[in-house]
Parts: sequence; structure tokens; C-alpha cells
Amino acid sequence: MASSSSCGNYDVFLSFRGEDTRAIFTCHLYDALFKRKKIRTFMDDEELRRGDEISDALLDAIQGSKISVVIFSKDYGSSKWCLNELVKILECKHTNRQIIIPVFYGVSPSDVRHQTGIFKHGFDQLKQHFEEKPEMVQRWRDALRETSHLAGHESTKFSNDAQLVNKIVEDVLKNLQKITVSTDSSNGLVGLNSRIEQIKPFLCMDLWDTVHIVGIWGTGGIGKTTLAEAIFDQFSGEFDGKYFAKNVRRKSETEGGLEELQKEMLSTILSEKLEVAGPNIPQFTKGRLRRMKVLIVLDDVNKDEQLEGLIGGLDQYGPGSRIVVTTRDKRVLEKFGVEKIYRVNGLKFDEAFEHFCNFGFKENDCPEDLYRHSWRVVWYADGNPLVLKVLGSSLYLKRKSHWENVLDDLNRICESEIHDIYDILKISFNELTPRVKSIFLDIACFFEGEDKDFLARILDDSESDGLDVLIDKSLISISEKWADKLLQMHDILQEMGREIVRQESEKEPGKRSRLWDPKEIRRVLKQKKGTDAIEGIFLDLSKIKGINLDPGAFKNMSSMRLLKFYVPKFYEIKKVPSMSTEEQLSYSKVQLPNGLDYLPKKLRYLHWDTYPLRTLPSNFKPKNLVELNLRFSKVEQLWEGEKEAFKLKSINLSHSQHFIKMPGPLETPNVETYLLDYTNLACVPSSIQNFKYLSALSFMGCKSLRSFPSNLHFVCPVAINFSYCVNLIEFPQISGKVTSLNLGQTAIEEVPSSIECLTDLVVLDLEDCKRLKRISTRFCKLRSLVDLFLSGCLNLERFPEILEKMEHLKRIYLVWTAITELPSPFENLPGLVLLSVSGCSMLDKLPDNIGNLSGNNFQSLPASIKQLPWLRYLYLEDCNMLQSLPELPLGLKHLELRDCKILQSLPELPLGLETLHLWRCNMLQSLPALPLGLQTLDLRDCNMLRSLPELPLCLQSLKAMNCNRLQSLPEIPSCVQELDASVLEKLSKPSPDRSIKWRYKTSTIYFEFTNCLELNGKANNKILADSLRMAIAASLRLGYENAYNEKLSELRGSQIVLPGSEIPDWFSNQSSGSSIRIQLPAHSFCRKLIGFAFCVVLDFKQLYSDRFRHFYVDLKIKILSETKHVDLGYHSRLIKDPHGSDHVILGFKPCLNVGFPDGYHHTTVSLKFFNKCHQNLKFQKGPKIKRCGVCPVYANPSEIKANTFTLNFATEVWKLDDLPSASGTAASEFDSSGTSDEGELYYSFDEEELEPSP
Repeated sequence: MASSSSCGNYDVFLSFRGEDTRAIFTCHLYDALFKRKKIRTFMDDEELRRGDEISDALLDAIQGSKISVVIFSKDYGSSKWCLNELVKILECKHTNRQIIIPVFYGVSPSDVRHQTGIFKHGFDQLKQHFEEKPEMVQRWRDALRETSHLAGHESTKFSNDAQLVNKIVEDVLKNLQKITVSTDSSNGLVGLNSRIEQIKPFLCMDLWDTVHIVGIWGTGGIGKTTLAEAIFDQFSGEFDGKYFAKNVRRKSETEGGLEELQKEMLSTILSEKLEVAGPNIPQFTKGRLRRMKVLIVLDDVNKDEQLEGLIGGLDQYGPGSRIVVTTRDKRVLEKFGVEKIYRVNGLKFDEAFEHFCNFGFKENDCPEDLYRHSWRVVWYADGNPLVLKVLGSSLYLKRKSHWENVLDDLNRICESEIHDIYDILKISFNELTPRVKSIFLDIACFFEGEDKDFLARILDDSESDGLDVLIDKSLISISEKWADKLLQMHDILQEMGREIVRQESEKEPGKRSRLWDPKEIRRVLKQKKGTDAIEGIFLDLSKIKGINLDPGAFKNMSSMRLLKFYVPKFYEIKKVPSMSTEEQLSYSKVQLPNGLDYLPKKLRYLHWDTYPLRTLPSNFKPKNLVELNLRFSKVEQLWEGEKEAFKLKSINLSHSQHFIKMPGPLETPNVETYLLDYTNLACVPSSIQNFKYLSALSFMGCKSLRSFPSNLHFVCPVAINFSYCVNLIEFPQISGKVTSLNLGQTAIEEVPSSIECLTDLVVLDLEDCKRLKRISTRFCKLRSLVDLFLSGCLNLERFPEILEKMEHLKRIYLVWTAITELPSPFENLPGLVLLSVSGCSMLDKLPDNIGNLSGNNFQSLPASIKQLPWLRYLYLEDCNMLQSLPELPLGLKHLELRDCKILQSLPELPLGLETLHLWRCNMLQSLPALPLGLQTLDLRDCNMLRSLPELPLCLQSLKAMNCNRLQSLPEIPSCVQELDASVLEKLSKPSPDRSIKWRYKTSTIYFEFTNCLELNGKANNKILADSLRMAIAASLRLGYENAYNEKLSELRGSQIVLPGSEIPDWFSNQSSGSSIRIQLPAHSFCRKLIGFAFCVVLDFKQLYSDRFRHFYVDLKIKILSETKHVDLGYHSRLIKDPHGSDHVILGFKPCLNVGFPDGYHHTTVSLKFFNKCHQNLKFQKGPKIKRCGVCPVYANPSEIKANTFTLNFATEVWKLDDLPSASGTAASEFDSSGTSDEGELYYSFDEEELEPSP
């Protein structure tokens, strides 16, 4: 297994010495690349480094990567695998132009180049082992020398690893963007760069203050989708969320298609599974969207209703969001109000010529004897990339005479007064053999988007190579998604294919070869208009009303190979009054009141959801049938008597609740997949073992199944599923090549010793077997077992003793079981990487390897836990007896200690720790020094905690609500100053790509100390009040400079909440109540209004008795001068459950882009504060606003170019060039680690954010 993003090609390959850097650096780099930036990254497991040679998996990963990041460390040169990887990486650099980014971690480039210094010892040791292979050693030396000369990064030049990681990520993103937009002839991207440059002004990528929607309009095949994909690939890294919707037109045509697309869009953007869409989207979800800068691409839209249904109003997305829509119909864009419309024109002639040659000759030029022929083809194609691609592919390796015939056809077509792109593309279609034409039309009418292997199985063996012919001719392509290879056909080619079928008989659909239109199918079947011309019918049952068919409805369709009556989603079947749920699920819109007399014997694919009869027709001969799917049918048995179905490979009768009898292997000897989920099957014949090719057998949810035949032996690898067979009492007595066995939620009480016969078993799932009490010790004979699921086995008290090594067992899940001790001896599980025992309240003894230990009663952990360098997650929540912790593993990232109520102290924390949860650790009085990379710290309800240590610069979320004894704060301003000062130093150096690099820097600073009543003192209040000014000053310098120089969006507001009732002295304007009006002083152009600092004092005494109330404050600002009227607003973050003490909200509302041509002469500003309470999903009147204050903030724009920045807070002046030196601080944390998913620096001392709308 590879610890990587997915199978297939990668963006980045990480080469590193595991013992040196895996746990302390490389894993953090991998997380930053893959988890945060979604860059497909390969990071190998140790299993791939066994033996003397590099494994095929590693070789494939290196060859398939665009960039290799080589992390040189002190012992990198001691590993022959690392050095062989390096040789291969350089080979790919020379042959495939792969980019190499060297990282010198704790070593210098010179030491690597010459194998000296700290790098020398390890390399010399390895060299001694290969004295007899001097040529290999020399290859290693050459590779080290060449790589060390490349531009890279030295760890010694960064103050911490977080900075280094961010710099590498930035470097990777830059290079990937260059690769994305470079010309790639093999993928047909000729001319793409110029189109991207042309559309950039439409995208306004330098303006982040508003949402922009851009239309891409052009004829079919002109390259709209390719351009949209390139835009998405190049710019998606600059957005918080992204989504690309292909084929919107086609997908929206299905029942509920738009709703499904919207669910998919929300789930993708918010990175979680959501089942809501349309008007049902919760306000909280809408609030999240409004705070996100998103990139959405909607491809092939043909109705404005699709735009309205998918994206609605643009105000629901955060500032800086971009929406790109491709369409053939300009009116769709205009009707929706899209103003920026980019028309995609055809390729220029030289681009078109190169594009054609890439497919016609597999190079960017052509032989001299075919130059004029090629020139004419390109001229006829008129710059259409799809036409050029298809024609080029069809002419590849063809004789000159064939070229001349094609040119004659093109000349004839183009000379006619009426012709279109279909006529030209049809030339390639006409060249196909009859069987390949048939496959093309099958895909165009029925199978676009289906799995390639699925269609190949349905096709006749003599036809399956036709798919490769279509791929070679660029008439179809393959898109790999997870394990599937999906058939893709350009919509123009699909329309052409369907038009070819329509022209077979324009007025009589029953005389066509393929039917897919629901209305036409209904008419043909109802009126018995079918003929032997029909080869396939695919009917979407959700699009028709009920229909009664005659028994001989299919009698004249003797040529039919493909028949599919399907419901896209069963819950969308129209419910019929008075029907039970079971009846509704089995209700068929196609009824056969008088039975069915005939099905064609040529049928290879029969899929009929909710088939209404007991059996298939008695005279049906299934000798050609390959795929049979009768889900939710009323079938009791497939047929009466014996039939020959020797080609049948897959049977799916799931949810056919009347089904009771299976056909045997004599009738269906070649079945590979048998799905009988939720049927009424009570008895399984012993002959099931005689299916020689069976690979999947499922009886999930068969409640009538009580036992399984004994002594069955399976001769081929098979996965068997008995989950939810709630009356299955005995463990199946089976043997042979069973690879997966799922018995979850069955009634078995024991796993017998006979389980040792399942030596090929990889997965054993016994989850929620609540009667399970015993597992035989013969369990250890399962040498191939990788995953064991026992969670929810409430009566399982003892885990079987492991008497022999189980080298492959990696994961054991024992959550909420009754076990009292864990498996022993634990050394017999050398490959174990995950042990989950959360909720095992009877567990009082631990082994040395630990995973999830929440809810247990032990008092301490073994000291040997520090010897687990691979341990990343340690969950100890609800461990009520835990008093202390030993030294923790260096590689630990997440430590969960919530509700460890008597835990009194913590050890030194690992340097790589990112998340620390201490919620309701009531006895904890102090914290150790916090790791520099810590991102999340939860201290809610730590009632004994009196102070905080210095906060790390990477911290994103800090929650400290109800820390009632917290008396002092760390120097929060110094943390903010150092961060921002380092950013400012970075900004002082010119950067050509600043608009990309600093896109998140307009950040919000947010502190909340609700109910920390001990903080209600002048010293702490001054720290927090000054922190607001420093946050405004330092963040504004960056935000304002970007806005001034690059027209980025203006800064979002800052907010601090703390107990108290005093407004700081520097607020020059104060008033009782909830409103205040001030007059801005008239002045020259030397000052610019930056925004307004404000303060509100709220009285919560009236709300003290009402717990779990949340509130927020809205601010409305009206600026009125003689020449201009401006309205501004500010919406505070939600503040939860304040106790009965006064609290102060300090905030800042920026207005960088508000300008007054005549200065501020006679300018009045009115501020009005509103607040609401949120309780039980209802909004009520909030706490009383006692006092408010406001302070205009000004800046001198002319100072920016001089690298100084002065802010005037009415009573004091703050100059940013006086901030502390940035040396030694984390400059880059502001770019990734120091920003939340919303692009904000977020210090929250409260519960999970909840954002209702007013």
C-alpha cells in the first residue's frame, strides 16, 4: 500500500530517508501538499522498500509524477533504495522533463555534492557493501552531484519546519501551474495558452472584492470544456473551495438531476457529505459558503434554470469567488445576467495544423508528400479542435489513396449549401466496420459514462476489441475514477450518434435500432409498433406515467440485445396512496396484467427494475444472456424448469423480497457475481460452491436465512457478505479461497476453530454481532488477514490469544466491546498500525501498541508508548481515572484528552503536534510549552487553568470559554506583531507572483474570552485592547498595500470579546446606548480613511438565567458627504452562552475602497448597533447595549512606497516600520498553516462556530 492520494499518476513524488525524516518532517510536508492543497502526492510505505530492487509500484509512481521532491538528510546516502530512486528520478528529468526540487534537511548542498561532512559517514558505509560494483557507486555519485546543483531549499535558512514546508508547497504550486498551462500536444492543448491569456481579463483575478461570473460561449467541439478545465487547473489553488460540474445539460435531464448536482457541489466545496439542496440548505451552511472564496465551473449549460438551480444568487458566495459557465447558447448567459462573455473562436491556421498533425502523424509536423493533403483537411475543419482530432486520428497510418477519398468527401460536404459539423465527423464514423459502428452507437445512445469493463462484458467476445478501435480514432476516451474506467464521448459525437439512429426512420421510432426517449418508447410499446430493427431500449421509468403492456409487447423485436427499464433512485418512485413502504418500493410503472409471452433470445443485457411477474417468460431462452438485473422485482425464481444460461456472468436480484430459489451451476456455470440482498431466501443450495468463477456472493439483509450449508469449499477467490442476516445463528462452516467475509449484525455467538481453514481471508467483519462471546484461538491461523472488525460486539469479553505471528494484520477495531484485556503477545502483530478500542469501559490493562483508547478506566499509560514512532493519533477522551501521561511519541499529531477530569499535568509535547484537545480537564492548572506547529488548542471549561504559555505562531483555533480562573494572558500582541512583521519584511521584496502568493493575507484576527471573568482587569484589558490596534495596524499594512498596488479585496473585520464594562480611552467618541454620530474632520489628501474601530458594552444580567443562548452584533454605518453616500455593514461572529456579567466587543470594520474626491469636508458618519439572541433555532431580542464607542482610523497612502505605514487612531499614531524585527519568525505561516479554511487567522475561545442568519 502506498500512503498516497490515489492510484495512477501523481503530481508529486516524495523521495526521503524514512528513519531520518518520515515522522518529523516528511509527514507534515505530505499533509500540506495532499490534505491541505489537494495535490496528488506519493509517499511510500516501508513495504515498498523490501528486497534488493525498487518495487514496480515505486517505479510507476516516479515515472507518473510531474515533480519529485528529494529530501536529503544525513542518512539519505546510506540507503541504496533512496539512491536508486534518485537515479530513476534523474532519468525521468532527462527523458520526461520531470521537475526536481531538492530539499537539504540538516545537510548542506556541498556535503551532498561531495559526500562530505555529516553526509559522508552513511554513504561510506553503503559504498563498502558495493565495492564489487563500482559502476553503481559512480551512478550514485553522479546523481548526488547533479541534484545538489539544482535550485532547492536548505532547512538551515528557515527558522522552523513550518516555514520550510510552506516554501516547498509554494514552489510546487508554481511549477504545477507552469506545467498545467504549457503546451501538451498529446492531450490536444495546442493554442490553449493564448486563450487563457485572452480570458484572464474577464476573470479579473486581481480583484477579490466581489463575486464574478464569466461565460464561455462557442460552437460544439470548439474547445470550451478544455479551456474551462485549464482555467480550473491553473487557478483552483487560489480558492478555499472548488467544484467542476461536467455535462450539466445531460445530468440535469434526469429526474432530480439538478438537486443531485447541487448536493455534489456543496459536498465537494465544503469537503463533507451533505444531503441537502435547494431551499432546504441550512443557514449555517449558507453562512459557511458566504465566508469562502470558491471557484465553480459549470460545463455545457443549456438552460438558465440550470444556473438558477445550481448557483442561485451570487451573494451566497464569499468575496473573490469566481463562477465559470460554458454553453453553446449565448442567450442562456444573457438571460441570467452574465455580462462578461468570452467567445471561443476556432484555432488559428498554424495552431490548427499542429493540432491535426499531433493526431494524424503523432508529431507536430507532417511528411512532405502529405503536406498539401494535410493543408486541405485543416482548411475544411475551419479551426474546430474536435474535427481536427477526429479526422487526424482516422487518417493515422492510412495510405495516400485513403486520404484522397476523405478529401473528396470533405469537398462534397463543404460545397453543399447546408452542412454542419455532424456531416464532417460522420466521415470517421463511415470508415468503421459494421460491428465497431454498432459499439459506437451503443455508447452514444446507452453507455456513455459507464464502466469500460462492464460494456466489454456485455459485448460479444469478438466485439470487445472494438472499444480500443474507437479509442484510437478519438471517438471515445477513458476517464479513470477510482477503480473504474469510465467511457467518455464528446457531446457532439454523442449527438451525432443519436442523430444517425434517428435518421434510420425519422417518423417511425419502432423502425430504429435504438430507443432512449421515454415518450417514443412508451408509444412503441403501448401500440406494439416494435420491429426487428430494434436492438436496444433504455427506459428511465421516472419519466413516464404507468403503462400496461400486452403479453406480446416484445414479440416483433427479435433482434433486441439490450433491454433496460430502470429507476435512477428508488426513493424517487412516485408513491401510490394506501401502499405500504414495501409495496411502494416494488411498485412498477410497467405493468403486465396478462403476463409476458416473449423476450428475444438475442438478449445479452436484461435490466428491469420492479419487474412485476413471478418468473421470466417460460419460452425465454437465455443462452445469450450475460447480465441480469431484476432489482426490487416480484420474481420468486428466474424461470421454471432448467434453462441453459452458459454466458450469464452477473445476477442481481437485490430487494426482490419474494425470491426463494436460485438457479444452479449446471444452468449458469460462469456466474461471477451473485447479489441476493434483502430477498426472502431461506435456504442456500450446497451447489453454490460449484460456481467455478464466482467472485462476489452477497446475502445482505436476508432475514429468513438461518443457516448456511456446511463443509462448502470455494475454489476461486470470493467475497461473501452475510451482513444484516439477523437470524443467522451459526458461523458458516466454509473453506477455500474466501478473501472477505462479512457477518456484521448477525446472531452468531461463536467463531469456531474451523475458521483456520480460511487461509486466504483478508477482511473479517463481525461488527455489531451483539451475541458474539468467543473467538477461537485458531483465529491466529489467518495468515493473510489485514482487517478485523469487532466493534459493537457487546458480549465479547476476551480477545483470542495470538499464538502465532500474523504479519499482515494491520487494523483491529474493538470499539464498544466488553473486552477486559487486549491481544497478547503483542509482538505477534508486527504489522499492526491501528488498534481502536474507544468505549471499552472494562479495559484496565494496556499493551505497548495503542490507537484509540477513549472511555477507559486505566490510570496511566505505559512508558513504552514513546517507542511507537508511527503513532499519529492518540484518543483518550472520557478516561476518568487517567492522572498523568508518560513521554509521548515524536510523530504524534493529534492528542485528544477531553473529559479526563483528574488529569493534573502534561509531559513535554511532541514538536509535530498539531491538535490538542483538553476540554473539561478540570484539574489541569498549567500547560507546558506549546509546539511551534500547533494549530488547534481546545481549553474550554478548564476551570483550574490560571495562565497560558506563549502561543505558537501557527495557531489557527484557540478555544478557552469558561476558563473561570484564567488570570493572565500571554503577550498576544507580540505574537501578532511577529507574524505580521515577518510578513511585511517578506512583502518588501518584489515578487512577480504576489497576487497569487498572498491571496489569503487579508485576514481576520479573532479572540474570544467569553465568561473568563478573572480577566476583567485593566492589565489584561489593555493587552487585548492594544492587540486590536496591533491587529488592525499589522494586517492593514498588508491588506492595504495589496489593495493599493494590486487591487485585491479589502480586509475583513477583526473582533475581540472579553468580560468588562469599560471602553478603552483611545476611543475618542463614546456614547450611551446603541447609536453614535460623529463628524469627520476636513483635511487634505494626506490622510485616507481606512476604517472604523468600534467598541460595544453589553449587559447580560437579564439573560443570566437562560443558558445556551447565543448572540451576535450587527453594525450599520452610513457615511454622508455633500458628494457621496456610502452604506457599510459588519456582522460579528456568533458568541455563545455568556454568563450574567457585562462583556465588551472590540472590533474593526475596514473600508479601504471608500474614497471621497473632496476629502472629508462636511462628512457625517452614523453608526447603529443591533444585536439578536439565538436560542433553540429561534431569534429573540438580545442583551442590552449600554455604551458604544467609535474611532476613525486613517492612513497616509504616500508612505507606502517608502516602506512605512502610519495609522492614526485619533489619539495615537502607530507606525508599522517600528514593529519588531521579523528575523526568526514564521513568515510563511500566514500563507497556509496560519490560515484557516476560510482564509482567516482564527483565534476562537469558544465552541464550534454556529452561524445563523438574522
